[in-house]
Amino acid sequence: MLRTTRTTRTAALAAVLLTPLVASAPMALRPPPAAQSAPSYAYQGTVHAVNVRAGWLEVITGVGMALRLVHMSTSPTTLLAGSGMALRLTDLKPGDFVRTDCRRTAAGLVASHIEKFEVPRP
Repeated sequence: MLRTTRTTRTAALAAVLLTPLVASAPMALRPPPAAQSAPSYAYQGTVHAVNVRAGWLEVITGVGMALRLVHMSTSPTTLLAGSGMALRLTDLKPGDFVRTDCRRTAAGLVASHIEKFEVPRP
């Protein structure tokens, strides 16, 4: 009985003394954190320019009291929609009102979804 108590106390003392050492271990020894998804960005504004051949567009959007020109690329998986039907990049013209969902990559912003809205003309 005395021996099991001593063994238990020794194990508990070892755990208490080694905990700070394990907690301060270098990052290389720790398991990597779970992968996080890339943050997405939503922009709403007016199409400024479209280059169908290069596969990009520029959108003018408002930021506070200022205007901002946002350059984004498209990919083959980019979804384009408007008025309940599918669109192509060639259907977008300067002056069209769009909402885009993008993600940041090493090459810059890449649009994953572009939606064109019909604005009533006066």
